[in-house]
Formats: sequence, C-alpha cells, structure tokens
Amino acid sequence: MLHRIYTQNIDGLESLAGISTHKLVECHGNFRSSSCTRCKRPMPIEDCQKTVVIDGSVPTCTECGSLVKPNIVFFGEEMPSRFQELISKDMEECDLLLILGTSLLVMPVAGIPSWVSSDCPRILINRELVGDFTGRCGISSRGGSTGRDLFLQGDCDDSVQKIFDLANW
Repeated sequence: MLHRIYTQNIDGLESLAGISTHKLVECHGNFRSSSCTRCKRPMPIEDCQKTVVIDGSVPTCTECGSLVKPNIVFFGEEMPSRFQELISKDMEECDLLLILGTSLLVMPVAGIPSWVSSDCPRILINRELVGDFTGRCGISSRGGSTGRDLFLQGDCDDSVQKIFDLANW
C-alpha cells in the first residue's frame, strides 16, 4: 500500500523501523554515513563520530585531506539525487498523500503537497494546520471530508494508531 516515504528527518528512524531503502527518500540525508566534502570518499560513520566526539577534532579525508562530514544536506546544498530522480513520477502517480508532523516551511519538501494532482486526496496529521491546508480543510457533520483535504489535529502517534484501529490493522 505504501509507495514511498519522503522524510526531512536526518536521524534515520525510518530506516531503523524497517522501511526498505526502495521506499525511502531521505531528503536531507542521514547520519548513518559520512564522506569527504571534496573527493566524496566515504568514511565509516563510527570513525567520523569518534573523531568529533571522543578526540574533539574535525575529521579529515585520508585521501585528499579535506573535511569529512555526515551525509546530511546543509542549507544551500543540493538535495540528494534520489529526491530529484523520484519526486516528479511519484507525485504524478500519487493517489493519496499523507503528511505527518511538519511545519511545511522548508523548501523544496514543503512544496510536495502542492505537486500532487488537484484530485489527489491529502491528509494532514499534525498538531497545527500548515501549508496550503489552512482554510481549506474541514469535516462535514456526517464525518466525511468537505473537500480533497482532511486535517487530523493532534499527536501523530495517536492519530496513526486511531487510523490503524479503524482499519483493523
């Protein structure tokens, strides 16, 4: 049922939860790997962490001597190629978009809800109304959505559990 997860989280929790790499796009990278900022040579993340945390120094590349950093996307850096390769086709094929726990402030990921077709249902599970959902969501007196958007206000874990319970999953 799940086609893809796009996440801005860099903590790798989706991977630790067992989401296959095929279904996961870590839009801002992750802390599971590190590499040289110049030659891109990988450095085992354990070595990078040891250098920073235990030695209190800056990790450098054994090949070219440049700085090594975790494979996360800093402000102004390019998104991972995986994002660029998949986003257009995924948004064209999307038949239900779930958005969970976000401020929808950081582009380009904040634009994803507007990239699906105008007839694609969108469900926002969040503590507050964000993005272009503001003023366009609602629930009718019969309990259904009043448009293509549905806003489920509250804690993401609780809301997802309610959905699972209702679906008998």
